[in-house]
Amino acid sequence: MLQPFAATGWWPAVDTVAGLLADWEREEEAIGLLRPLAGTGHRYALRALARLLARQGHLDQVVTLLGPRAGDLLLAGELVELAAGKGRDAGIAALLSAAGNGPTHPFGRWSPEAMDTVPLHARFLELQGRIDEAIHLLNSHVCVEGVVYADHAEQLARLLGRHGREAELRAFPADGGEEYALAALAELLEEQGRIPEAVVLLGQSAGTGNPHAASGLAELLARHGRQDEAVAVLRTAAEKAGGDCDWLVHLLCRILVDAGRADDALTWIDDHYTRHCRDHQEQASMRAEVMKASGRAVDAEAEPAGFSGSDEELLRSATVDAAVALAERLVRRGRPQEAVAHLRDRLDGPKAVRGHPPR
Repeated sequence: MLQPFAATGWWPAVDTVAGLLADWEREEEAIGLLRPLAGTGHRYALRALARLLARQGHLDQVVTLLGPRAGDLLLAGELVELAAGKGRDAGIAALLSAAGNGPTHPFGRWSPEAMDTVPLHARFLELQGRIDEAIHLLNSHVCVEGVVYADHAEQLARLLGRHGREAELRAFPADGGEEYALAALAELLEEQGRIPEAVVLLGQSAGTGNPHAASGLAELLARHGRQDEAVAVLRTAAEKAGGDCDWLVHLLCRILVDAGRADDALTWIDDHYTRHCRDHQEQASMRAEVMKASGRAVDAEAEPAGFSGSDEELLRSATVDAAVALAERLVRRGRPQEAVAHLRDRLDGPKAVRGHPPR
């Protein structure tokens, strides 16, 4: 079904088909499918092709493919991930742009030379086993000319955690990146089996009203079978966060559903949204997620407001969104074959689906 679309070079179809072929261990076919699009310079096709070549051990081809395009940070990062530390480091180093954090002025003029390449070089150093150099590079670029680089702080914290540098995580500079250090330290403690210490660490920060610490604490508790405590932490955090807490609500509901308490999640959603006068559509959407996650039929009211019309209205509408909305409605009713047939019919008339008049 996808091959005619992949044959046009449409990336979503090419990507999907190549992924299927690779999963089925038909890697040569996947490579053959990706090469034409990669040859046009399509960066995502180049990345996918490089990954397949690396899986086959063709690292020289990976360097040849990505090296000339190392000015693109996405592809330079892929080159580093696939080939660093494997005997080609000198050649890779010569291809990478110099380490630099770019302009610190918020309205600085963009240029290829102004790209933030510090994370790339730090990762390159780490993969070569030069951990102290990577730490030093990131440490010196967490705060530059009064500007805190959150990406650098997060990468530094994760790097320290991966290599068990507990003391350095505890002494992490308090200049805007301490939250990342807290998360990395808690993860390190959990990996070492020091669960009570991790709970205390995150609990102290959550108690000050830090919603990210509360989220991390709840996930930690849930992973270790302490769902009731996790729910209590998230309920408190959601109340303190007021109107800006949808992500906490999502997490709370997921934990309740995983614990087999979908009814409790639905009751809490209704109570929370009623008390806070929140958006009804968001409430309906949240209920729909809980019901789908627990294997139930979704409430009809949970449909997006724009697609609340009858089946006939959606069928008459000449838009992709309406076609997809009706297909989703059929699936929720337990009629997936009709949904497939409906979408196939729309594939026969793409101009009508896009809303363009026939020519």
